[in-house]
Amino acid sequence: MRAAVLEARLEAMRLDRDLSAGETQLAERAEDRLKHAALAATRVQPTRSVRNWWRGAHVDAAYQNLHAAEILMTSLYDDVHAEAEVPEAIARVEARLDRDDPRRAAAFALQSEAQSPEQRRAQLAKAVQVGFEAADSEYKRLRSFRNAVLGSAAILGVTLIAVVAYAWNNPEALPICFSEAQEVCASGLGDPSKADVGIVASLGALGGLLSAIISIRNMQGTSVAYDVPTALAALKLPVGALTAVGGLLLVAAHFIPGLSNLDNQQQILAYAFLFGVAQQLFVGFVDKQAQELLSHAPGKAATASRPERGTFPGAPTPR
Repeated sequence: MRAAVLEARLEAMRLDRDLSAGETQLAERAEDRLKHAALAATRVQPTRSVRNWWRGAHVDAAYQNLHAAEILMTSLYDDVHAEAEVPEAIARVEARLDRDDPRRAAAFALQSEAQSPEQRRAQLAKAVQVGFEAADSEYKRLRSFRNAVLGSAAILGVTLIAVVAYAWNNPEALPICFSEAQEVCASGLGDPSKADVGIVASLGALGGLLSAIISIRNMQGTSVAYDVPTALAALKLPVGALTAVGGLLLVAAHFIPGLSNLDNQQQILAYAFLFGVAQQLFVGFVDKQAQELLSHAPGKAATASRPERGTFPGAPTPR
């Protein structure tokens, strides 16, 4: 959508005025970047592959080409269009850069009327470039975080499958059983069985799923292409299963103060589900990190929310 708008604006520039040789070259390069952005958005180029999906090649290529086109087009704007772009360029730089960054203060200098049109347009182009480069860095950080979460979920999932498979073949090695007057196990039998660890892991995963649903419900949404909430939900399932198995083993070993032997199968299953929900105590910091990244992530339109402005040279005084 944004690429189509920029293409229409670029065509209007060509029709409204005669471009110089240098401006014509910039317009051609901008048009080429817009075509590449469209190809990347439709996953035509780069080619579809698991590696490109994991690296975010299509998303990165679409954003970077789109941003490059906008940077090139900034030098083609007349005074009226350049003036209209100033507020968005300032807001983007303001939201992405640190308060003491001199480039942030330089962007606010665009509000000064003491500049010549040529100087103002050159400084605007630089502010647009700085803002988009900072936005691209946010995309990369968000993708790296998502990949780390998915990688951790995959490793934990494989570990969980290995534990369940080992317990299936060696039920006596990981007994989920408790004994008071009579021994009782997770499967309801009086002796360790193949299904004990699998049942506990399944209930723990359900507890992790419940925790994931609650976390997603409370998480701020974003329009970026990286589905971080789903990646977090994928992590909570194996973590919940492993905490359920580990928690019950600790209870059976009298390792947790205040928790005694469990009397019946219903208590064992209830504790398994509870331990699955309790995995939030371990991965809650991951949710906080995700929320922080999502709150700073720019949207697909490459615009940014405007936080409260700080006090530094060039910034207007808040009213």
